[in-house]
Amino acid sequence: MAAEITVDTPFGGLRGLTVDGISSFGRVPYAEQPTGPRRFALPGEPMHWAGLRDATLPGAVPPQLPSRLDGVMGSYAAAQDEACLHLDIWSPVSPDASVPVLVFIHGGAFMTGGGSLPCYDGATLARNTGLVVVTITYRLGAFGFMPLPGIAPANLGLHDQIAALRWIGQAIHAFGGDPAAITVIGQSAGAFSIAAMLANPSCKGLFRRAVLMSAPLGLKLRHAKDAPPVGRAILAATGRDPGAVEALRTLPVEDVLAGLRQLQRSMPPSPVPGDVTPPFMPVIDEAVLPCDPMQAIRAGAGGWCDTIIGVTREEFGAFALGNPAFRDLRDGALEREFARIFGDGAPAALAQARARRAPASPGALLADLRADESFVEASVEFACLQGAFGANSYMYQFDWQSPRADIGACHCIDLPFLFGNLETWRAAPMIQGAPDRELQDLSRRMQGAMAAFARCGDPNDSDLPVWPPFGTRSVQLHVDRQSRSYAIA
Repeated sequence: MAAEITVDTPFGGLRGLTVDGISSFGRVPYAEQPTGPRRFALPGEPMHWAGLRDATLPGAVPPQLPSRLDGVMGSYAAAQDEACLHLDIWSPVSPDASVPVLVFIHGGAFMTGGGSLPCYDGATLARNTGLVVVTITYRLGAFGFMPLPGIAPANLGLHDQIAALRWIGQAIHAFGGDPAAITVIGQSAGAFSIAAMLANPSCKGLFRRAVLMSAPLGLKLRHAKDAPPVGRAILAATGRDPGAVEALRTLPVEDVLAGLRQLQRSMPPSPVPGDVTPPFMPVIDEAVLPCDPMQAIRAGAGGWCDTIIGVTREEFGAFALGNPAFRDLRDGALEREFARIFGDGAPAALAQARARRAPASPGALLADLRADESFVEASVEFACLQGAFGANSYMYQFDWQSPRADIGACHCIDLPFLFGNLETWRAAPMIQGAPDRELQDLSRRMQGAMAAFARCGDPNDSDLPVWPPFGTRSVQLHVDRQSRSYAIA
């Protein structure tokens, strides 16, 4: 049976629900909603409200088209609305407690997803760890990552995340959370966002520790002034004057999405085979992202923050599924791509790539190449740098693979194990057919490691085997049906 619970935050009262010892609060606003004339406004200061605000229902996710990863993750119904600057909060403790906090920043290529999606329900994670769990919903796509001089500031979605973390720091004590023990966990675009915050000195202190899951740190950022003219293209695709960019302030959401859908259909394939760089990304600007995140990490910008960074063994398994750029690739095209990247060293690099992959089909080797470029190489460098600059630095590789051989240990496959709400994730093709006990045991171990890290900066107080720091030996924890740590060869 659900019982009502009320809390008093510095910004107003909230009415939530308690079910089986977990109190939940949905659509908790951390800023004024970006609707009407505020569509492209910065989030600003937290909003206040009078009386008791109903927080018994989850909030909407931002306007978006279907995700390109629905084929592996599954799809999850949620209302869409521009009024999306809110949090979902789950607490297993009384308001007078003070326990560490896990804050999740979702992925989705900066254009899909939302903290309020059912797959990111944090009740099980809160129950199993004893920690307060928060998910952030922020602006996406054309509403969050489409810089327009004089109209839309760059990186609005990053500004939203930062505003959300400031709200959490000021108000999480009302839910029994310790504002001095906040750990952010980001996946994919969310992990890249955390790296962007580590690159920004003004973000120091918003959180104490960070977990970066499948961070695409190999992506190359543009400067704001060099961002592609997506806004003009949306206007043209909907039959409007592409020069009248002011119209984007009031263009109906349905038309914005229709324009994006038309652009997706008409966009020519990339000249780089297997390139899946998202059309919306953060850009380098003076306000919130002064340089490429890895450039700042190389200078020690993240040394104040203990970190875990992880990849899946076959990140591009999710992007290659059903993709003709991988499925139809021939040996000659693969050899030309290796020659473009490695020059005279291409034969040796290709031989090494073939040696570590079975079967060594051209599409599988291209997927490995793209995974190394976008995820693996920069993540290894990140783990090394963080340790060198004084942080507790750990790395994992998630090797558990889908029962479906064509999916493998793909991008996003570690998410069900983090949240543990396996009854919801059962809709995901990537885990369908896996034994319940296996999923539950591995989820419990992953949750235990994350909880231990949130408490003390060391993930070893868990059911996993010994997980040494990355250190000078480049040690990774390989998470699988049989997990173990060993150095990278």
